[in-house]
Amino acid sequence: MVGAFSLSVRLIGILRSGTPPPAWAASPDRKASPARRCGARVLVTLLWSGFAPGRVPESDERCYGSRRRGRPEGVAMTGRIGVLGAGGVGSAYAAHLARAGADVVLVGRGSAHVQALAAGPLQVDPPGSDPWKVDVPVAARTTDVAPGSLDVLLLLTKSYDLGEAAASAAHVLAPDGVAVPLQNGLGTDALVADVFGEERTLVGTTTVGAALAEPGRITVSVSTAAGGSRTDLGRMGRGRAPLERGADVAAALQAAGLGAEAVPQVDTLIWNKLALASMSPLSSVPRVTVATVWNSPEGRDLAERMVSEVVAVAHAEGVELDRDAALDHARAVWAGTGEHYTSMCTDVRNGRRTELSGMAAAVARLAGAHGVPVPVHTTVLGLLALAGVR
Repeated sequence: MVGAFSLSVRLIGILRSGTPPPAWAASPDRKASPARRCGARVLVTLLWSGFAPGRVPESDERCYGSRRRGRPEGVAMTGRIGVLGAGGVGSAYAAHLARAGADVVLVGRGSAHVQALAAGPLQVDPPGSDPWKVDVPVAARTTDVAPGSLDVLLLLTKSYDLGEAAASAAHVLAPDGVAVPLQNGLGTDALVADVFGEERTLVGTTTVGAALAEPGRITVSVSTAAGGSRTDLGRMGRGRAPLERGADVAAALQAAGLGAEAVPQVDTLIWNKLALASMSPLSSVPRVTVATVWNSPEGRDLAERMVSEVVAVAHAEGVELDRDAALDHARAVWAGTGEHYTSMCTDVRNGRRTELSGMAAAVARLAGAHGVPVPVHTTVLGLLALAGVR
């Protein structure tokens, strides 16, 4: 067995060789306490970097995952924030938080993007202005995050990956921490509460827009770059954490330039966004842009009828969603979107899996449970199923 002191002595003879640390260097006495094992690995890292500067061995991620850095003045008192999901939107959240000095870690699945961020800064490309770069701490996988080391976990995976992703991160949240799914659609509260418990779960919705351009680089939408995006979070369904925790998270996001608020009726906002997202499955049937649907009298009529169906199901669920307000909002957004494919339509065009099951299909399921007729949803879902999209 190799203790911290004896391990460091054995290393002295080979530190100057420039070769990677041997396996035993990253695995000190496994009978020792976690703290002593971590201390031994950190000692190895410090010695190694002092004699042969370079990358920290990946095995040290678990130690570094548990550290608590000092918080710069003015940063909200939320503790350590984890962002689970290293796609475009997750990376945008992590980038803004890191730039504001928050204690944040972006947790991925070992992708080339995560590897690029472990080696260098993340580049953020806003439309019409200069790119900026920021160092974003990363964990290649959830297993690289120390147990109980996160006070906040923002879940930004695809909705169909949410259950599995949350389960893989079951160990990372502190006993008084809070997990917040920010996916589109319904049912996220149950998937997250099943893992973390209802008293550690809130639910949110976001308009942050970003896309992964290449490993190490993302693009962000005009509104996100201008500070006009919005993240709302609160209690809904099985998400029953204290709203005060949501206010803490919102304050941290607000300080990072991502508009946010903890609201008492987040369910209304989520259903309103679901109504707006009616355009996604509708445009995916002919695989056309939002403008093509909206500029067609038939397409416009179908889109508005789908919004009305969403409102009817929301009412059956006990959610006070105003039909006229939902329609006005959807009309304004669709009219201003132009020749743009929705993300779902883009997925369909590229043969990728969609988030249909948590959106229009979820509305149809609830409609069936309540006996609410949704003929346009039923027809659109049937046509998509005929094309192999579910």
